[in-house]
Amino acid sequence: MTPTIRNLPRMRLAFMRHTGAYGHPGLTDLWERFGAWCAANRLSEPRPRYYGFSHDNPACTPAAQCRYDACVQIGVGLRTGPDVQVMDFEGGDYACVRFAGTGPDMPGAWAALAAPGQLPTGWQHDARAALEIYDEDFAVDPDTGRFACWLCMPVQRAA
Repeated sequence: MTPTIRNLPRMRLAFMRHTGAYGHPGLTDLWERFGAWCAANRLSEPRPRYYGFSHDNPACTPAAQCRYDACVQIGVGLRTGPDVQVMDFEGGDYACVRFAGTGPDMPGAWAALAAPGQLPTGWQHDARAALEIYDEDFAVDPDTGRFACWLCMPVQRAA
């Protein structure tokens, strides 16, 4: 799986945070709570693109301290309340691959993307948050638990 370099745009995002291991079942609960909040605030129709930000490298950060944000793009002036905050995503260059699998398959896919030699020539990893992009047609197969999304690792041009 060769990544494609994509320049992601700046966005204003509403987000709800989970702190703990990235593979923890609490992430499913986070997305369910966030989806309900989006529906209550009329952000789920038409169906939006959702983003999942992984702020910490689990190889360097204790699992209990890893931060993950479930996000959706918003306009100016939305009132968020105590459980949801707003961030300005700076955008930038990301190495992106299409993922298809289950939640337990994701750590292996992220590790493969981060492995040496995976980036195109002239690019190197950057220290910004990695993210998942869930397109508007996102769905989880109820029988297998499989889904598809984009895994995007921050990169910069090599010096």
